[in-house]
Amino acid sequence: MRNKYPVHPSVTDPRNVKTDDAHDGCLYITGRAGSFVSFLVAQRKKRTLFLYEDDDSADLVREEIAYYGNREVALFPPYQDRVFEEEDDLRRSGFLYRLATDETFIGLFPVSFLSHTLPPPERISEDITALTVGDTVFPENIHDDLDRKGYELAPLVREAGQWAKRGSIIDFFPPASDRPVRCEFIGDQILSLRHFNPLSQRSEKEVVRCDITSITAKHDGGSSTIIDYLGGPLTLVHPGHSSIGQALDTADPATKDGWGRLLREAEQIDLSGIVGPDERQRTLRAVSNDDLRQLFLLHKTEIFHILREKLEKEWSHYPYVYLFANTAHQAKRLQEIFESYGLVLPILSRISYRRRSREWGIIEGPIRRGFRTDDVIVLTEDDIAGPKKRVVRRQVGSRDEFLASFKDLTEGELVVHVDHGIGVYRGIFPLTVNGFTKDFLLIEYLGGDKLYVPVDDLHLVQKFIGSEKFKPKVDRLGSKYWLNTKKRVRRQIEDMAGELLEIYAARQMSEGHSYPPEDELFREMESRFEYEETEGQINAINDVLADLRSTRPMDRLVCGDVGFGKTEVALRAAFKAVLDGKQVAVLVPTTILAQQHFKTFSDRLSDYPIVLGMLSRFRTKEQQAETARLLAKGQVDIIIGTHRLLQKDVSFRDLGLLIIDEEHRFGVRHKERLKTIKKTVDVLTLSATPIPRTLYMATSGIRDLSVIDTPPLDRHAVRTTVVKFNDAVVARGIRNELERSGQVFFVHNFIHNIGVVHEHLARIVPEARIAVAHGQMSGSRLEKIMVDFIEKRYDVLLSTNIIESGLDISNVNTIFINNAHRMGLADLYQLRGRVGRSTRQAYAFLLVPDEEKLTRDARLRLKILEELTDLGSGFQIANYDLEIRGAGNLVGKEQSGNVNLIGFELYCDMLEETMTRLRNKGDLPEEEISTEINIPVNAYIPDMYIHDATQKLLAYKRLSRVRDEDELREMESELKDRYGTLPSPLVNLLEVISLKALLVRLKIRKVERSDRQVILHVTERTPLDMKKLLALATDSGRGIKLLPDGRIVIHSTLHEGELMNFIRNILMEIAPL
Repeated sequence: MRNKYPVHPSVTDPRNVKTDDAHDGCLYITGRAGSFVSFLVAQRKKRTLFLYEDDDSADLVREEIAYYGNREVALFPPYQDRVFEEEDDLRRSGFLYRLATDETFIGLFPVSFLSHTLPPPERISEDITALTVGDTVFPENIHDDLDRKGYELAPLVREAGQWAKRGSIIDFFPPASDRPVRCEFIGDQILSLRHFNPLSQRSEKEVVRCDITSITAKHDGGSSTIIDYLGGPLTLVHPGHSSIGQALDTADPATKDGWGRLLREAEQIDLSGIVGPDERQRTLRAVSNDDLRQLFLLHKTEIFHILREKLEKEWSHYPYVYLFANTAHQAKRLQEIFESYGLVLPILSRISYRRRSREWGIIEGPIRRGFRTDDVIVLTEDDIAGPKKRVVRRQVGSRDEFLASFKDLTEGELVVHVDHGIGVYRGIFPLTVNGFTKDFLLIEYLGGDKLYVPVDDLHLVQKFIGSEKFKPKVDRLGSKYWLNTKKRVRRQIEDMAGELLEIYAARQMSEGHSYPPEDELFREMESRFEYEETEGQINAINDVLADLRSTRPMDRLVCGDVGFGKTEVALRAAFKAVLDGKQVAVLVPTTILAQQHFKTFSDRLSDYPIVLGMLSRFRTKEQQAETARLLAKGQVDIIIGTHRLLQKDVSFRDLGLLIIDEEHRFGVRHKERLKTIKKTVDVLTLSATPIPRTLYMATSGIRDLSVIDTPPLDRHAVRTTVVKFNDAVVARGIRNELERSGQVFFVHNFIHNIGVVHEHLARIVPEARIAVAHGQMSGSRLEKIMVDFIEKRYDVLLSTNIIESGLDISNVNTIFINNAHRMGLADLYQLRGRVGRSTRQAYAFLLVPDEEKLTRDARLRLKILEELTDLGSGFQIANYDLEIRGAGNLVGKEQSGNVNLIGFELYCDMLEETMTRLRNKGDLPEEEISTEINIPVNAYIPDMYIHDATQKLLAYKRLSRVRDEDELREMESELKDRYGTLPSPLVNLLEVISLKALLVRLKIRKVERSDRQVILHVTERTPLDMKKLLALATDSGRGIKLLPDGRIVIHSTLHEGELMNFIRNILMEIAPL
């Protein structure tokens, strides 16, 4: 029977060989093989070197092999980024070490660097210290070894090349490993070795052996080349002998001879497709699914019908058929579609090729290129629906960790004690009373008065955060001024909170417009999205659609880092509103961003009968007046604009949805206008760096929050460096970008002398075509410059920070920010986000004068940005910026003075408490009782256990916040993992904290030891079992007395740990929970 849908004839070619028929010698791969080569390499458990020609394809191949083989695959970084040479040297060290020592290593190496000089293999492989569980070795010797090998001592190990020491623990991060190593000693013997997560600092996997490798070798100017690392069994995957020959054109004779021998003797996989007649029997042919893609394009409405027919008939004899979906959501969707066509396919966790006789299924995985051989078919979502721009499941720090984070204190900084006011933090000191030692936090007040705060009361202490330029006064200990200040602030907070809650309560009570469920037209619009939705995006979209279907007016904040897809969330909300006859306003802070959004919305909605308009300086007065007229008549569906939208001459016929981008960048007057608009419409706010007030309100239940936290695939973290302004650095950075046909942003935020900077850049890089843009230009001129730059008529755009929001040009991957020390952290973060929006590595140069001329805050700001390069760090940026820039402008003009009086954290605590009381109509949850434990016991963290003052303070702060036994046990487990066996004083401290948590729950104010007595100060709220207590008091053997003033006295001669267990048992008898 003739096949209705013919495919490529090579699939049934009798010359095809099975996937595992390759043998020693050279195996030739012919045809467009999709990801077959990666699949083939992953099945072979041999040391493999894959020579690549193209950087972009190398990343793709590495991801494919890593997935198919379920193991790490290394890539040797090319020599091109001199500013970041040290970072790349670490990766090269790891690559060369594993290539020289690991018999199953798979690595990708640029063919163009075959003759590049490298350090000799013996330097890499001989300078290794092997550690094995059970070995006897002095920890000090390992310290010296790590120093000698070039590791950097750090408080915490987060990056390759760092090491840390804590008591019986040594952490280090070898460049050859994808995880740092924790080595725990008992005396001089290695008790355990385990890999740990550098973010959480928690152990993940025990290992028996690990190596400390050197990181000090420089990787150019050596005496060897890569050929010197390739002795022993090896599979070489290469683009053909011709490409290798060209790469060796300038190599010395010895290197050429070495490659000649290797190509005669080594097992090879040749990808050139050039095969002689005598080599046919060693040829393996696989085909890509390009022919299927063409077939699907011709029969768009019959894709799954075609697939069902092929799977049931033509491909039914195949033992292995795998369909790869980009996400779990898509895998489930594919399964449901196939079921509707009568074909049941299971969802698999991984492929089990050749480990089962037959396996068909759908898999969530990163495979983009399918293929077919004679025994396996790999189909991908790209094969079926066409290529989409992908995402990688790279997790960033959770918002819960961010929202609950406590910022470290340094000596000399201001702190707030909830009960005693603002003072100066002087450090943590041990105090010994009656022979027993505890740690105390020392706060100095006016006149030199000192307050020693027990470490288990650190929850009462906060770092002072106020407005940047405000210098608060230190309080006098014991003065009533602090108590009166808190009362005054509380009254003003109550006034503001009442107004806020009134607005939000009105929204909750009001009947908003309820949109119908999504129809086929909406689903069709969704399917045309050119990117693959991330999980965070899907969740945010679902949240917004659910809000729109509800009768309650929407007020949702969508927070996603720069370039994470917030605009698509807004687009779908806008489309849904327009489908139901409503108008949509998109409010943005800058003219450039308005233009960018207008273009994005226009391109995305061009196939639908939707009228878009724009109000900004890019439109003439006449155009703006006409747009406003049409808007009022309801003839504009979606209007995009700057604060021009908020002016009184702009009105709507039926506004249903307001979308606000970067709300915190609007002024107070504009925000007041927004307040009145928000009362009557659905509101969707987008933010890349949410201001802390917005975050606070989101987490206190006034506003709903959705977070998009998955970055796009191949969006590398932007390499960021702080450098002194230097002509050589600037010229080299610009030329490097131009050499790869890219473009450059140069940000100079002072219009008065931007012309001087233009002349200077033109002098040091005369070949560059430089355009100048700033906010004082006319709208038409600015628009023409931006369009010309986008169309690559200029190489460098010299501008003020008008490019900060929204400008999305994937060809720009280098940015210079002049006088970066004068900008806020959030501004710098947004500017850096303008680059790195493609698959290329992007670079940010923060140009500053001499570092000694910078303020402390400026140095901290730049250091944070240099270190927080991971995609998705917007939440952390927002919190750091709160500290550095100050909090006054974040809570409004009227409240900024109150923040300065008591500090931002206490202000938020009081605001939250006030909100809770007002919501509950005056009733507050029962206040937690303040407890005190005066028992003679050594209870502290010894310096030898945690010697870093910052880490010790953080541990004390976290311990002071423990409220139940589960939290305490979790903290105990973490301390053991990160620092080793608990010393006796720390065990006692945990017992004290455990007892304190029990006292809080039982509402007991104080426990103290006096002579041979334990005295309990109970309160009216203590749930005493009076019957049991009286029975114990009359039992002469128990030694318990009930005093007239309500105190309970217990006779006891026990000490330390035994005493605390005794008290706990007594409490559980007389006041059972």
